[in-house]
Amino acid sequence: MKKIGLLCLALVLALGTLGVGYAMWSDEVIIEGTVDTGTLRLGIFHAYVERLEQDKDVATVDLSFAGPILEKEFAGFGTKMAYEKLVVALNNTFPCLTVDIAFYLACVGSIPVHIAGINITDPSGELTWMWEKEPTFSPCYGYFYHTGDPDKEPVITVTLGGLKICDQYHWCDWDKADLIIHVEQPAKQNHEYQFEVKVIGEQWAE
Repeated sequence: MKKIGLLCLALVLALGTLGVGYAMWSDEVIIEGTVDTGTLRLGIFHAYVERLEQDKDVATVDLSFAGPILEKEFAGFGTKMAYEKLVVALNNTFPCLTVDIAFYLACVGSIPVHIAGINITDPSGELTWMWEKEPTFSPCYGYFYHTGDPDKEPVITVTLGGLKICDQYHWCDWDKADLIIHVEQPAKQNHEYQFEVKVIGEQWAE
């Protein structure tokens, strides 16, 4: 019986020693890091008025950009800033005014991208946009009407050519797109209208 007791005591001591050793040689290690998978960006880097057709010779068109993304060199254009949005301002408008605008869109991120949507909006809220032919096709088109107009009469019609949903781009790929703008009869005389164009990109997995 005494031998059994000594054996049990030795076993307890051995297990205790093992536990101390495990505690001394084990620990929790947390490794933190950041994995950069690249950037996903579409930007508009150049725009100009190709045609301004009017009878009264009073209307003007101002083009600007909003939301700078990055500055880089584009072949044939030099170093330019790419932006999220093209801003179109029509000044002293009147019915039957027609404007053709060209703009250039490029992939300026490191991840291949495809077009997921095209947003045309009036930041002031004066006008509301409605697609008539969705941008799954090219050309696509729609129009602005005065916000709150129950009849939704077209005030400014816009046709967009050269871009459509699912068009694909790699780094530095670019396309030229065209906006054909026509001011309709319900438009206010000698008024300024402004709208923005933004192309939405999504990751394209090859």
